[in-house]
Amino acid sequence: MPIALITGTSTGIGHATALHLARHGYHVFASMRDPAAKGAATLTDAATAERLHLEILQLDVNDPPSAERAVRDVQQKADRIDVLINNAGIGGGAIEETPEEILKTVFETNFFGAMRLIRAVLPGMRQRQSGAIVNVTSVAGRLATSPQHAYEASKFALEAASEILAQEVRRFHIRVAIIEPGVILTPMFAKSMRDPNLKSPYVDFELRLRRIFGKRLEAPSQPELVATTIRHALETDQPKLRYPVGEDAHHWITGRQRVTDEDWVDFGKEMTDTELAGLYRKYFAMEI
Repeated sequence: MPIALITGTSTGIGHATALHLARHGYHVFASMRDPAAKGAATLTDAATAERLHLEILQLDVNDPPSAERAVRDVQQKADRIDVLINNAGIGGGAIEETPEEILKTVFETNFFGAMRLIRAVLPGMRQRQSGAIVNVTSVAGRLATSPQHAYEASKFALEAASEILAQEVRRFHIRVAIIEPGVILTPMFAKSMRDPNLKSPYVDFELRLRRIFGKRLEAPSQPELVATTIRHALETDQPKLRYPVGEDAHHWITGRQRVTDEDWVDFGKEMTDTELAGLYRKYFAMEI
Protein backbone atom coordinates (compact mmCIF):
# COMPACT_ATOMS: atom_id res chain seq x y z
CA MET A 1 0.00 0.00 0.00
CA PRO A 2 1.63 3.31 -1.09
CA ILE A 3 2.14 5.87 1.68
CA ALA A 4 1.16 9.41 0.65
CA LEU A 5 1.72 12.68 2.50
CA ILE A 6 -0.44 15.56 1.21
CA THR A 7 -0.32 19.20 2.33
CA GLY A 8 -3.24 21.62 2.45
CA THR A 9 -6.04 19.07 2.75
CA SER A 10 -8.59 21.04 4.76
CA THR A 11 -10.40 22.21 1.60
CA GLY A 12 -10.39 22.14 -2.18
CA ILE A 13 -7.84 20.19 -4.20
CA GLY A 14 -5.97 18.76 -1.22
CA HIS A 15 -9.18 17.57 0.42
CA ALA A 16 -10.42 15.90 -2.77
CA THR A 17 -7.03 14.31 -3.44
CA ALA A 18 -6.77 12.86 0.06
CA LEU A 19 -10.15 11.14 -0.31
CA HIS A 20 -9.52 10.04 -3.88
CA LEU A 21 -6.18 8.40 -3.17
CA ALA A 22 -7.45 6.77 0.03
CA ARG A 23 -10.37 5.32 -1.92
CA HIS A 24 -7.93 3.87 -4.43
CA GLY A 25 -5.68 1.98 -2.06
CA TYR A 26 -3.29 4.59 -0.68
CA HIS A 27 -2.53 5.11 3.00
CA VAL A 28 -3.00 8.86 3.15
CA PHE A 29 -1.61 11.24 5.73
CA ALA A 30 -3.76 14.31 5.14
CA SER A 31 -1.94 17.27 6.63
CA MET A 32 -3.26 20.72 7.45
CA ARG A 33 -2.23 23.66 9.57
CA ASP A 34 -5.25 23.34 11.86
CA PRO A 35 -6.56 19.81 12.48
CA ALA A 36 -9.58 21.37 14.18
CA ALA A 37 -10.72 22.80 10.85
CA LYS A 38 -14.05 21.65 9.44
CA GLY A 39 -12.33 19.77 6.60
CA ALA A 40 -10.58 17.50 9.08
CA ALA A 41 -13.91 16.26 10.43
CA THR A 42 -15.15 15.56 6.91
CA LEU A 43 -12.07 13.50 6.13
CA THR A 44 -12.24 11.64 9.43
CA ASP A 45 -15.93 10.84 8.97
CA ALA A 46 -15.31 9.52 5.45
CA ALA A 47 -12.36 7.44 6.63
CA THR A 48 -14.47 5.90 9.40
CA ALA A 49 -17.54 5.27 7.24
CA GLU A 50 -15.60 3.85 4.29
CA ARG A 51 -12.82 2.19 6.33
CA LEU A 52 -10.18 4.18 4.52
CA HIS A 53 -6.52 4.30 5.47
CA LEU A 54 -6.54 8.05 6.06
CA GLU A 55 -5.05 9.92 9.00
CA ILE A 56 -5.11 13.63 9.84
CA LEU A 57 -1.74 15.21 10.50
CA GLN A 58 -0.86 18.67 11.82
CA LEU A 59 1.62 20.36 9.48
CA ASP A 60 2.30 24.06 8.98
CA VAL A 61 4.48 24.25 5.87
CA ASN A 62 5.66 27.71 6.96
CA ASP A 63 7.15 26.30 10.15
CA PRO A 64 10.34 24.22 9.66
CA PRO A 65 10.02 22.29 12.97
CA SER A 66 6.40 21.45 12.13
CA ALA A 67 7.40 20.14 8.69
CA GLU A 68 10.27 18.09 10.10
CA ARG A 69 8.07 16.67 12.85
CA ALA A 70 5.30 15.72 10.41
CA VAL A 71 7.65 13.88 8.07
CA ARG A 72 9.28 12.12 11.00
CA ASP A 73 5.89 11.08 12.40
CA VAL A 74 4.78 9.59 9.09
CA GLN A 75 8.05 7.71 8.68
CA GLN A 76 7.78 6.32 12.21
CA LYS A 77 4.17 5.21 11.71
CA ALA A 78 4.42 3.89 8.16
CA ASP A 79 8.16 3.27 7.85
CA ARG A 80 8.41 5.37 4.67
CA ILE A 81 6.86 8.02 2.44
CA ASP A 82 6.25 6.89 -1.14
CA VAL A 83 4.41 9.96 -2.36
CA LEU A 84 4.67 13.63 -1.41
CA ILE A 85 2.02 15.99 -2.78
CA ASN A 86 2.76 19.67 -2.22
CA ASN A 87 -0.61 21.36 -2.54
CA ALA A 88 -0.76 24.12 0.08
CA GLY A 89 -0.97 27.60 -1.47
CA ILE A 90 -2.14 31.20 -1.01
CA GLY A 91 -2.47 34.26 -3.30
CA GLY A 92 -1.41 37.93 -3.58
CA GLY A 93 -1.98 41.24 -5.43
CA ALA A 94 -0.38 44.00 -7.56
CA ILE A 95 3.34 44.59 -7.05
CA GLU A 96 3.15 48.19 -5.79
CA GLU A 97 0.34 47.35 -3.38
CA THR A 98 1.76 44.11 -1.93
CA PRO A 99 3.82 44.71 1.22
CA GLU A 100 7.06 42.79 1.49
CA GLU A 101 5.78 40.76 4.44
CA ILE A 102 2.85 39.53 2.33
CA LEU A 103 5.17 38.65 -0.54
CA LYS A 104 7.41 36.71 1.85
CA THR A 105 4.41 34.89 3.33
CA VAL A 106 3.17 33.83 -0.11
CA PHE A 107 6.60 32.51 -1.09
CA GLU A 108 7.02 30.84 2.30
CA THR A 109 3.81 28.87 1.77
CA ASN A 110 3.87 28.28 -1.98
CA PHE A 111 7.60 27.74 -2.55
CA PHE A 112 9.79 27.39 0.54
CA GLY A 113 7.27 25.12 2.27
CA ALA A 114 7.37 22.75 -0.68
CA MET A 115 11.17 22.86 -0.79
CA ARG A 116 11.59 21.94 2.87
CA LEU A 117 9.23 18.98 2.55
CA ILE A 118 10.99 17.79 -0.59
CA ARG A 119 14.34 17.94 1.19
CA ALA A 120 12.88 15.99 4.10
CA VAL A 121 11.50 13.09 2.05
CA LEU A 122 14.24 12.77 -0.58
CA PRO A 123 16.84 10.85 1.48
CA GLY A 124 14.44 7.98 2.08
CA MET A 125 13.20 7.92 -1.51
CA ARG A 126 16.74 8.05 -2.82
CA GLN A 127 17.81 5.20 -0.56
CA ARG A 128 14.87 3.06 -1.72
CA GLN A 129 15.38 4.10 -5.37
CA SER A 130 11.68 4.85 -5.70
CA GLY A 131 9.06 7.46 -4.91
CA ALA A 132 7.05 10.30 -6.38
CA ILE A 133 6.87 14.03 -5.72
CA VAL A 134 3.87 15.94 -7.06
CA ASN A 135 3.90 19.74 -6.99
CA VAL A 136 0.55 21.42 -7.52
CA THR A 137 1.35 24.71 -9.21
CA SER A 138 -1.21 26.38 -11.49
CA VAL A 139 -1.74 27.47 -15.04
CA ALA A 140 -0.50 30.71 -13.42
CA GLY A 141 2.91 29.06 -13.31
CA ARG A 142 3.00 29.24 -17.10
CA LEU A 143 1.67 32.73 -17.85
CA ALA A 144 1.90 35.89 -15.76
CA THR A 145 -1.04 38.26 -15.43
CA SER A 146 -1.71 41.22 -13.16
CA PRO A 147 -2.65 41.56 -10.34
CA GLN A 148 -1.47 38.18 -9.02
CA HIS A 149 2.26 38.81 -8.91
CA ALA A 150 3.06 37.17 -5.56
CA TYR A 151 1.03 34.04 -6.31
CA GLU A 152 2.22 33.67 -9.88
CA ALA A 153 5.87 34.45 -9.15
CA SER A 154 5.87 31.75 -6.47
CA LYS A 155 4.27 29.28 -8.88
CA PHE A 156 6.79 30.13 -11.61
CA ALA A 157 9.52 29.44 -9.04
CA LEU A 158 7.96 26.11 -8.08
CA GLU A 159 7.70 25.12 -11.75
CA ALA A 160 11.40 25.86 -12.31
CA ALA A 161 12.42 24.00 -9.15
CA SER A 162 10.28 21.04 -10.21
CA GLU A 163 12.03 20.81 -13.58
CA ILE A 164 15.41 20.86 -11.87
CA LEU A 165 14.26 18.31 -9.31
CA ALA A 166 13.03 15.99 -12.06
CA GLN A 167 16.49 16.05 -13.63
CA GLU A 168 18.28 15.53 -10.32
CA VAL A 169 16.27 12.53 -9.17
CA ARG A 170 15.76 10.80 -12.51
CA ARG A 171 18.76 8.51 -11.82
CA PHE A 172 17.18 7.48 -8.51
CA HIS A 173 13.92 6.38 -10.20
CA ILE A 174 11.91 9.08 -8.41
CA ARG A 175 8.97 10.46 -10.38
CA VAL A 176 8.28 14.22 -10.41
CA ALA A 177 5.00 15.65 -11.72
CA ILE A 178 3.79 19.23 -12.04
CA ILE A 179 0.01 19.64 -11.83
CA GLU A 180 -1.29 22.85 -13.46
CA PRO A 181 -4.97 23.47 -12.67
CA GLY A 182 -6.97 26.17 -14.38
CA VAL A 183 -10.01 27.64 -12.63
CA ILE A 184 -11.12 25.04 -10.09
CA LEU A 185 -14.10 25.46 -7.78
CA THR A 186 -12.18 25.97 -4.52
CA PRO A 187 -12.27 28.46 -1.63
CA MET A 188 -9.18 30.18 -3.11
CA PHE A 189 -11.14 31.30 -6.16
CA ALA A 190 -14.03 32.39 -3.97
CA LYS A 191 -11.61 34.63 -2.09
CA SER A 192 -10.30 36.05 -5.37
CA MET A 193 -13.81 37.41 -6.03
CA ARG A 194 -13.53 39.82 -3.10
CA ASP A 195 -14.67 43.43 -3.55
CA PRO A 196 -11.94 45.39 -5.40
CA ASN A 197 -10.30 48.55 -4.08
CA LEU A 198 -11.84 51.12 -6.41
CA LYS A 199 -9.19 53.70 -5.42
CA SER A 200 -6.32 51.51 -6.59
CA PRO A 201 -4.45 52.65 -9.73
CA TYR A 202 -4.58 48.99 -10.77
CA VAL A 203 -8.28 48.44 -10.16
CA ASP A 204 -8.93 47.76 -13.85
CA PHE A 205 -6.71 44.68 -13.62
CA GLU A 206 -8.65 43.48 -10.58
CA LEU A 207 -11.94 44.03 -12.40
CA ARG A 208 -10.65 42.12 -15.43
CA LEU A 209 -9.64 39.23 -13.22
CA ARG A 210 -13.03 39.18 -11.54
CA ARG A 211 -14.70 39.14 -14.92
CA ILE A 212 -12.53 36.31 -16.25
CA PHE A 213 -12.82 34.20 -13.10
CA GLY A 214 -16.53 34.92 -12.83
CA LYS A 215 -17.09 33.64 -16.35
CA ARG A 216 -14.96 30.54 -15.79
CA LEU A 217 -16.74 29.84 -12.48
CA GLU A 218 -20.04 29.53 -14.35
CA ALA A 219 -18.84 26.07 -15.38
CA PRO A 220 -15.69 25.40 -13.38
CA SER A 221 -13.63 22.24 -13.15
CA GLN A 222 -14.10 20.40 -9.88
CA PRO A 223 -11.34 19.52 -7.39
CA GLU A 224 -11.99 15.84 -8.10
CA LEU A 225 -10.68 16.35 -11.65
CA VAL A 226 -7.35 17.47 -10.21
CA ALA A 227 -7.37 14.49 -7.85
CA THR A 228 -7.88 12.00 -10.68
CA THR A 229 -5.12 13.72 -12.68
CA ILE A 230 -2.73 13.38 -9.74
CA ARG A 231 -3.48 9.67 -9.42
CA HIS A 232 -2.95 9.23 -13.16
CA ALA A 233 0.41 11.04 -12.90
CA LEU A 234 1.42 8.67 -10.09
CA GLU A 235 0.33 5.45 -11.77
CA THR A 236 0.69 5.86 -15.53
CA ASP A 237 3.25 3.78 -17.40
CA GLN A 238 4.02 6.82 -19.57
CA PRO A 239 4.64 9.63 -17.10
CA LYS A 240 4.95 13.25 -18.15
CA LEU A 241 6.43 16.20 -16.32
CA ARG A 242 3.45 18.56 -16.70
CA TYR A 243 -0.28 17.94 -16.43
CA PRO A 244 -2.58 20.89 -17.20
CA VAL A 245 -6.01 20.32 -15.63
CA GLY A 246 -9.20 21.68 -17.12
CA GLU A 247 -10.11 22.85 -20.60
CA ASP A 248 -9.33 26.46 -19.70
CA ALA A 249 -5.81 25.51 -18.56
CA HIS A 250 -5.05 24.07 -21.99
CA HIS A 251 -6.48 27.16 -23.69
CA TRP A 252 -4.41 29.52 -21.55
CA ILE A 253 -1.16 27.63 -22.02
CA THR A 254 -1.45 27.14 -25.78
CA GLY A 255 -2.80 30.65 -26.25
CA ARG A 256 0.09 32.26 -24.40
CA GLN A 257 2.48 30.44 -26.72
CA ARG A 258 0.82 32.20 -29.66
CA VAL A 259 1.23 35.67 -28.15
CA THR A 260 4.58 37.45 -28.49
CA ASP A 261 6.07 38.88 -25.30
CA GLU A 262 5.49 42.40 -26.61
CA ASP A 263 1.84 41.70 -27.41
CA TRP A 264 1.43 40.12 -23.98
CA VAL A 265 2.75 43.30 -22.35
CA ASP A 266 0.22 45.23 -24.44
CA PHE A 267 -2.55 43.42 -22.58
CA GLY A 268 -1.73 45.99 -19.89
CA LYS A 269 -2.95 48.90 -22.02
CA GLU A 270 -6.23 50.57 -21.21
CA MET A 271 -8.97 48.93 -23.24
CA THR A 272 -12.69 48.39 -23.21
CA ASP A 273 -14.30 45.18 -22.05
CA THR A 274 -15.19 44.47 -25.67
CA GLU A 275 -11.55 44.85 -26.76
CA LEU A 276 -10.35 42.57 -23.97
CA ALA A 277 -12.98 39.98 -24.83
CA GLY A 278 -11.83 40.08 -28.44
CA LEU A 279 -8.22 39.36 -27.43
CA TYR A 280 -9.26 36.42 -25.27
CA ARG A 281 -11.38 35.09 -28.08
CA LYS A 282 -8.51 35.48 -30.58
CA TYR A 283 -5.68 34.01 -28.55
CA PHE A 284 -7.33 31.76 -25.96
CA ALA A 285 -10.59 30.67 -27.64
CA MET A 286 -12.40 31.82 -24.49
CA GLU A 287 -15.54 33.83 -23.99
CA ILE A 288 -15.16 36.18 -21.04
